[in-house]
Amino acid sequence: MHAELLLQAARPLIGPRYELFTASSLFLKHVDGCDQLTASSTNVNWTSCLDTFKCGKLTVPLQYSDPAAGEAQIALIMSPSNFSADDPNYLGSILFNPGGPGGSGVSFVEQLGTYFRAIVGPQYDLVGFDPRGVGQSTPVLSLFKTPVEAFEYYSTYPQNVNESISSFGRFYAQANILGKFAADRYQTVAESVSTAAVATDMLNIAKALGQDKVNYWGVSYGSILGATFAAMFPNNVGRFIIDGVFNSHQWYRGDWSGSLLNTDAALTAVYEACVAAGPSLCALHSPDAATIRARVDTLISSLHLAPQPVYDASDPSSIVFGVADYTVLVLQLFQMLYTPFGTAPAFFAALAALERGNASAVYRGSVTAANTGLATCAPPATAPFVVGFLDVSAPISCGDIVADADRVRTPEQARQDYAAMANASALFATTWYPLSPGRCAQWPIKAKDVFNGSFTQNTSNPILLITNTHDPVTPMVGALNMSSGFAGSVVLQQNSTGHTSLSGFSTCTAEAIHAYFANGTLPAPDTLCQTDTLIFESPSNSSGYDGVTITPLKRAVGEGHTLKEAARMLARSDFVAKSSGLFGRRW
Repeated sequence: MHAELLLQAARPLIGPRYELFTASSLFLKHVDGCDQLTASSTNVNWTSCLDTFKCGKLTVPLQYSDPAAGEAQIALIMSPSNFSADDPNYLGSILFNPGGPGGSGVSFVEQLGTYFRAIVGPQYDLVGFDPRGVGQSTPVLSLFKTPVEAFEYYSTYPQNVNESISSFGRFYAQANILGKFAADRYQTVAESVSTAAVATDMLNIAKALGQDKVNYWGVSYGSILGATFAAMFPNNVGRFIIDGVFNSHQWYRGDWSGSLLNTDAALTAVYEACVAAGPSLCALHSPDAATIRARVDTLISSLHLAPQPVYDASDPSSIVFGVADYTVLVLQLFQMLYTPFGTAPAFFAALAALERGNASAVYRGSVTAANTGLATCAPPATAPFVVGFLDVSAPISCGDIVADADRVRTPEQARQDYAAMANASALFATTWYPLSPGRCAQWPIKAKDVFNGSFTQNTSNPILLITNTHDPVTPMVGALNMSSGFAGSVVLQQNSTGHTSLSGFSTCTAEAIHAYFANGTLPAPDTLCQTDTLIFESPSNSSGYDGVTITPLKRAVGEGHTLKEAARMLARSDFVAKSSGLFGRRW
């Protein structure tokens, strides 16, 4: 879901600068009048930025339960509606959240707003916000002060608890250190970034925009944020979409055991797609899925016993070297399941090369390869360094756990939690556990504003929940569970593999979203939307729309998109994957 750690690895760092996303740099580099941008108030003073957008900040209490604790400033970006506020066609604003936790809503709308616009229509302002502690919102949650310090921590943090006999114990010790960093350096901030606090911020954003109800589109962890808002403020729910739905009941117990219920089935679905594609489109093609699975399992076992050295000096100015091992391969296999339509063909080609004895491609795409660049990065002297995933995500997810009894305090408890997850997927629990609930082991901080209410609510407008048939970390049962509590809500199923519906191109899903935002029309119960493309397809079919090839992800400013084109472009983006933990070390 979120903990979606580390696809940034797919684009390794080059030289002394790191290509960390984001709106942080976008604001600093491109916004005219930064003084206005950093000025915050209980109203939003918008200023033009990024050619066609407006930017601003909203001041809110740092802790709603303790007004004396100080203030936080929430960074906002808006893609304005084509209609003025007094035009009858104007329908207000939609808030967006890309997941994480720790994903930047500002960057989400800045980078993908043109495609969201084509799907939802011109009637809305599209508003992205950086949740408290994230991105341009302040105070910033930054546990590590320099890239070198972060590298010291992350270079030894186990990405797999089955790599060696000591891996589980090392992970547990490393999680303890992370909590000590938080308590020592950012106790007050870490106590103030709960999901409940962000949900309350959403209501305040809407009110600052002159609206009583919140329209919303949230994915992955954004589904937890959305469900929490709907439970806290059921009378303020507008047109509301949550996609890639995590079971929020389990979230607040720190229980991720159900997140891998469909992961092995998702992997099987990709293997079956390879079989159907044929040898010309899938490099691992075999007569059946079982044979492909056996080939991949053999590679995993081989690297577990005999990791492969990689030394590629084809570019003398940037020699690539390292070790392709069990952890590298299992994590990449897991990453691929987030966005198989965009990554499976190349990854399977890398696996075929590994069968032939060439581990270079597998290593180049790894988190390990990306992390090596961290040691040479030099951040601005005046800027706090936010490394990404664990140090931003952990205070949010771990602070949200309501009952002290649900908090992991001993290695024995951690092993029990891991065993429960491994019952669903023995292979992927090895990498998912240390990167998701395991990071909360011995976490010393509890959020000041914690949600402890009911997810059974009559909302002022019915909610649309969207789920993939084979989502690797938010199985469909989560959407069904949450829908059962929200009266009148509907679950739309997209028949695809990947994390959230945005991982696959479906005109059917895009049209359902458009109809819902345009006039409140929900799809019929049990609607099943097919995708327009296959995981493995010819480049001529995957590179354009209706025979027209479109190379760049973005077009010129002001140039429009059709709904179908926008849906396909969103499916080509890996933004949601990177916002989530597994792909989200933003280095």
